[in-house]
Amino acid sequence: MIGLDKFSVKVVKEEENFSEIEIGPLPHGYGYTVGNSLRRLLLSSIPGSAVIGVKIDGIKHEYASLAGVQDDILQVILNLKELAVVSHSDEIQILKINVKGQKGKATVVTARDIEVTGETEIKNIDHVITNLADEKSSLKAEIYVANGVGYSLSDESLRKDIGMIPVDSIFSPIRRVSFKIVPARVGQITDLDKIVLEMYSKGTVLGSEALLKAAEIYDEMANRLVNQLGGDSQLAEEELQKEVEEKKEEKPKILVSELGLSTRLTNSLLNAGITDLHELHGRSLDEILEFKGMGKKSLDELGDIMKDHNLSLGE
Repeated sequence: MIGLDKFSVKVVKEEENFSEIEIGPLPHGYGYTVGNSLRRLLLSSIPGSAVIGVKIDGIKHEYASLAGVQDDILQVILNLKELAVVSHSDEIQILKINVKGQKGKATVVTARDIEVTGETEIKNIDHVITNLADEKSSLKAEIYVANGVGYSLSDESLRKDIGMIPVDSIFSPIRRVSFKIVPARVGQITDLDKIVLEMYSKGTVLGSEALLKAAEIYDEMANRLVNQLGGDSQLAEEELQKEVEEKKEEKPKILVSELGLSTRLTNSLLNAGITDLHELHGRSLDEILEFKGMGKKSLDELGDIMKDHNLSLGE
């Protein structure tokens, strides 16, 4: 089986709302194991910001309507829930909107009309909230934004604040994740997996950033399991890093069978148990001449091929 340290991560495409990332090569079967885990973490465990409540002037509950506002209040709230908002504070932020209609024409109210705080920003500023019919209509509201993880039901305790309408919230910045497993190979190993991961987001976080957070959660959970089962996660990580460094220092093999040597020389080396040219570096001529089938002509040929690879025989 190929080592678990052989895979790499490649960002194929990264846009505001979409990312495609490849992970591989992985041992056969690991594609679905890793892909499913990352997908579930991306959809459920990445922190984000969302609207948790709304106060609208002249409205006491979500089933009312407001004169001159094209949509009923329930639809206005649903539209506000679709705001791609980012809060850089752990405290609840209050965004404000105050738009008046224009004489003789309808007015489109968008996220661009929302007054944000110094700790917040809205990514989809062209998102439509509602339409105002004429100069007699208006929309004045306070929008409450908080940070969280996953999905949260509306907090009904907020209703004790007169005029507050609590809403359920989807904090996750990732809307949809799909992945497929495609074949990969390393040298002669052909039954490997590569994960092609596609992520669709609200635009509040890049896919690569969300994937990094998911990997950190994955790593934290794995380390916790190691420690709970009596292992040492830090020691295991150090040993893995040491193994990776040692493999980096290893010289690539120069296989005798792939050098195109004469049949006599090839058989002589293989019969002596020599499969890698590095195994001959520094060996004495007397020792090599004892190989079955090794003669002067074969020895000269061997010396030439050793020089070609910056290797040499001993005296």
